Amino acid sequence: MFNSTEVKIVREGILIWFFVTANGQGISKEQQYYTKAINRMVSHRMMVKEEFSFKRTFITYTRRQIVHRLTRSIPNLRVLPKGWHKKIFIKATNKLRKVHMIWKNKRYKISQDLKRKKQIELKMLAEYLFKDKKCSYECNTRSLFLNERLNSLEKYLKMTFMRTLNEKYVYGVKVVKFDRKGYKRRTRLLILTNKSFCLNKILKNKLRPKEKIPLDFIKKLEVTSGMDNFLLIKISPQYKHNKGDIILEVPYLIEFVTKFINISGNYKLLNINKLGVNKKLLHNIKGSKSGVIELKEHNSTPSITKDKYKNLIVCG
Repeated sequence: MFNSTEVKIVREGILIWFFVTANGQGISKEQQYYTKAINRMVSHRMMVKEEFSFKRTFITYTRRQIVHRLTRSIPNLRVLPKGWHKKIFIKATNKLRKVHMIWKNKRYKISQDLKRKKQIELKMLAEYLFKDKKCSYECNTRSLFLNERLNSLEKYLKMTFMRTLNEKYVYGVKVVKFDRKGYKRRTRLLILTNKSFCLNKILKNKLRPKEKIPLDFIKKLEVTSGMDNFLLIKISPQYKHNKGDIILEVPYLIEFVTKFINISGNYKLLNINKLGVNKKLLHNIKGSKSGVIELKEHNSTPSITKDKYKNLIVCG
């Protein structure tokens, strides 16, 4: 008969055997090793008093394989899910689960600290750029800055579009673009990457690129000091595909401009224009004379409209 030590070792070997075969694979070297070790143990079951080296080898190897297998089957790094792999040895499993949860919590805390640090940096940059300069600063910086302001369909279209670019995604939002002549309003999906500024037409199942401008060729971001979301992007004449400056109405304007300045690293890009009587901005149009944008103070709701003289009126 087996003694208690041998019974325990054989039981551990059989459990490991079932654990290994659970993967649905053929007979592996590990399984062959376990089989030989158990056979040797059974063949020497009568020699109770002698201590065999193969016992120690088998136990050491078994424990090593348990830990090795465990590292392959640990759950994901999210803190809330408490899932765990199939139990083999209850005591070891409980101890390792506690250690793993401590490690996950630590990783989560570190990641949150990094996100918090990034938020603080962006908020400080927004304060430097807009505080006491633009009226909408206070109400636009109360919530966290996000990486995008898109619905589920727009996110899918954005992901499909980004696969065509060898660039890093920075920010996305749906905006209104005004024609350079006539100022007709058109809906566009704005995508900012680490290298370019993209305006895309939204179709049923894809995005059609309408404007794609490298960041190096954007020479100025013109905004007003009012509550409006007006943005004029001045394009360098050195850009060979230049059609003229871009006129936009951008929700979460401060959020977008802050991220743009942060990724470009050039604080001098932003220019904040005061509203008032006879305050005007000129925007360039390729092959035509410059267009006129009038900046007016208004006590009612901010708006961007066209007047009877066919000029664009920004009321902040």
